[in-house]
Amino acid sequence: MTRHSKNNTANPIFTYHERKNVKDFNTQRQRLGADSMRRCEQCCLCLSTAEKPVSTSHGYVYCKECILKCFEKQMDEYKRDHERYVKLQQMDHMRKAEKLEELQESKKRQLIDTGVYGISGIKKTKGEGKESSVKDSSFWVAGVSTTSKGDETSTSLPEPPKKILRCPITGKPLKIKELVDIHPDLSENTDNGDPIWICSVSQRPIGHKEVMLNRSTGRLVLRRYIEVCNDTDTKYIKLIPGGTAFSAHNNVIAKKYREALL
Repeated sequence: MTRHSKNNTANPIFTYHERKNVKDFNTQRQRLGADSMRRCEQCCLCLSTAEKPVSTSHGYVYCKECILKCFEKQMDEYKRDHERYVKLQQMDHMRKAEKLEELQESKKRQLIDTGVYGISGIKKTKGEGKESSVKDSSFWVAGVSTTSKGDETSTSLPEPPKKILRCPITGKPLKIKELVDIHPDLSENTDNGDPIWICSVSQRPIGHKEVMLNRSTGRLVLRRYIEVCNDTDTKYIKLIPGGTAFSAHNNVIAKKYREALL
């Protein structure tokens, strides 16, 4: 066995080949196949064929039960955050009351100790003024340092939680009344037996094509037929199309960011 093979890992730096072999560091990239893509009739939360499908104004499809459970979970989180905020608010009020009481007690002690109605009290106040000026110039004292003042201001209350429901995908505000029911036409002529959505006009499978949802009827129509009819897009919602394994149609590279390897 040669000397190089014995000391193969003794190099102080990583080579390009060693970096490629390490799988626990750096950004990992993986190309996704067609099986990893969501179809247009699948729910964005449970990734199965949507039951009682509904759509948001941005075109994301959910099961009605899934999105309502998500809203229920958000409300539970809001209640917990609100209770935590109320406790912090009570603690802050108690802290301010204690500080105010300490300040009043210190003022009373100062009036008693200095004797503001006598001549000796004036001399004491002058001496105390010198002591306070010396103390203010002593930046190393904990009570005078700027960091301690910053810590006092940093104990302010956080912002109160907002009672707003949000879309689980986009994070934008979403109301239950903004959900639009979908009444798609189904086709059973599939290999695996799962129903697929078809266009209500042409009766063709939608697949990864651009499709529009009619707000009033809940029917699905391919976009090209709406363009032919010169119909307005105000009463339609553009649904998020299904994915394919072709990079020309959508992003097929998944990334996972990890610690960098020196």
